[in-house]
Amino acid sequence: MKKKIKRRRRAASAPAMPHYLQILLALVLIVAILYFAETVIVPLALAVLLTFVLTPLVVYAQRLGLRRVPATLLVILATLLVFGLVGWGVWTQVSSLSRELPAHRAQMRAKMAELWGAGKGPVSHLTSAFHDITAAHPGKGRKKGMAKVIVKSAKRPVVVAPRVAVKKSGQRLSLVTAVLEPVFTAGLVLVFVVFMLIKREDLRNRLIGLLGHGQLTGTTRVLVMSAERVSRLLLTQLCINACFGSAFGLALLIIGVPYWFLWGFLAGLLRFIPYVGTWIAAAMPILLSFAMSPGWVQPLLVLGVFAALDLTTSNVVEPLMFGHSAGVSPVALLVAAVFWTWIWGPLGLVLSTPLTVCMVVLGQHVPRLRFLALLLGEEPALDPYVSYYQRLLAGDDREAREVAETYVEAEGAGTAPDKLFIPALLRARRDRQSAGLTAEDENFIFDSTREILVNIRTQAAKKAAQAAADALAKGGKGDAEGDAELADAQGAAATPEAQEAVRSVIIGCPSHHRAEELVLTMLADSLERRQCRVDIISTRALPSEIEQRVADEEARVVFIAILPPGGVVQTRYLCRRLHRKFPHLVIIVGYWGHTSNFDRLLVHLRASGASYVTTSLQQSETQIRSSLSLKAPLTPLAPAPGLAERPGPAPAVATA
Repeated sequence: MKKKIKRRRRAASAPAMPHYLQILLALVLIVAILYFAETVIVPLALAVLLTFVLTPLVVYAQRLGLRRVPATLLVILATLLVFGLVGWGVWTQVSSLSRELPAHRAQMRAKMAELWGAGKGPVSHLTSAFHDITAAHPGKGRKKGMAKVIVKSAKRPVVVAPRVAVKKSGQRLSLVTAVLEPVFTAGLVLVFVVFMLIKREDLRNRLIGLLGHGQLTGTTRVLVMSAERVSRLLLTQLCINACFGSAFGLALLIIGVPYWFLWGFLAGLLRFIPYVGTWIAAAMPILLSFAMSPGWVQPLLVLGVFAALDLTTSNVVEPLMFGHSAGVSPVALLVAAVFWTWIWGPLGLVLSTPLTVCMVVLGQHVPRLRFLALLLGEEPALDPYVSYYQRLLAGDDREAREVAETYVEAEGAGTAPDKLFIPALLRARRDRQSAGLTAEDENFIFDSTREILVNIRTQAAKKAAQAAADALAKGGKGDAEGDAELADAQGAAATPEAQEAVRSVIIGCPSHHRAEELVLTMLADSLERRQCRVDIISTRALPSEIEQRVADEEARVVFIAILPPGGVVQTRYLCRRLHRKFPHLVIIVGYWGHTSNFDRLLVHLRASGASYVTTSLQQSETQIRSSLSLKAPLTPLAPAPGLAERPGPAPAVATA
């Protein structure tokens, strides 16, 4: 008994295997299983993909009134009929092509001679010029000497070893194996598909029971969303490739290229292979037309038709059908094609795209497989603000500016402060305190952000000036939308509220750090477009100086920015002083930080005299504009602890 206890203690005290080693061992084990169990896993993978494709058809047949088994059998028979007809047509044309192709050898040799040899083509002129240059090379005599040695060695008798006759039984066995293996695979796939379609609810329930672990709602949502998305994507891709192959085959028929059905089928099939598959499919009819046609018109027509179809399908049809794309990055598709080809050969090359898409979908919906979506997915690996901050950490302000400009161009300037700049500044503040960020790096980040903000503001002003100049050049005949916006802006500027906003001044106060001055600069830029002026106070200003500025400017709103860590104590002190001296002053506090203790922070700030608390720049702008549009003077705030009692309602609070 004591020995067992000691063994358990030793096992408990033994160091655990690192997490990344566990993942690496799991990946190695999975790859080994995929490689050595190819005979079973390949039919199973094909059956799963076909089940995803045929499930919507079976469901549609059931909605028409058929039961599960008849609907499944009807869909399977229709699928086998389509495969049989297509296979018969392809086999017929392949047999005919194999018999006809040797008859065109002379024509192919003549064209090759015209292109490369002694003809009058450009390549032949280059070849003859190259031969003339090499003929004048000083090493000509040495080559002749080597030629004599080769001739002498060629006169020696050659001993030919007798060939070992291969037994006919071995040939027959290999032939039978080559024929029976695909038949066995097809039969196994058919059996798998039939049982998966009939028992799909039972398989789903067993999978939920295996993966649920008490999380029934999340597991059900993941399975339903994953199955629907994969099924819809595979069926859509199959339809697009079939339509592409049909259109290409009909175009070849119109042009006059023989065996158009074969080339159309190969174009649709090879289109499952990313990037290179379509051009491999186009190379074969182009070479055939080059060999069989008398001139050069037909090959060029085939190339032009294929390029037009491929560009239309890739840039018009697929974005409309898929939304944007299949959700897989181009590099991941190429790597997946190489990987599945290494594992399963040519069949793996055809299945690489559907399998990779399935892996990405599972990674997007299963938390433990999130790394698959990160490695293979098309979505950016880093959030925009993380990418922006990382470039500044690396000292690359040029690329950081490109990240910011790209985000502003894609998402607009209104969301850039809350989604890009302020999160990056907040990250820098935290890293300065706990992650070893130096003061020099922090200053570089702040200075670069300031320059980028100035650059973005300058570009926006140039665009606005250019738009105004274009409108004046058109003589007031701009588009209806632009005229409506201009009229709305003029009408808004003429309202008493807007005029009052122009006359009013907002005092912007950083709580304790220069990074908050950048936040106030963004707020000033945003409010400037709304006809509001923000007077930014330096962090070196004393509370008495802030009070004097409020009195001199007759400000009605003071905005205090807090960019943690720190700043809350200074803000509470400033709120108390301002609230004592200016009872009707609206004090808005903008807090950017963790919201876990927000309720407690809110109580403290309200008790100190704050009127509103906001958590984003857009919300702060809205609250400031709302406060400036009030015509009546603001009522006094509720007294803070230790202050004189003043009548009035409790302050309102704006939260995210």
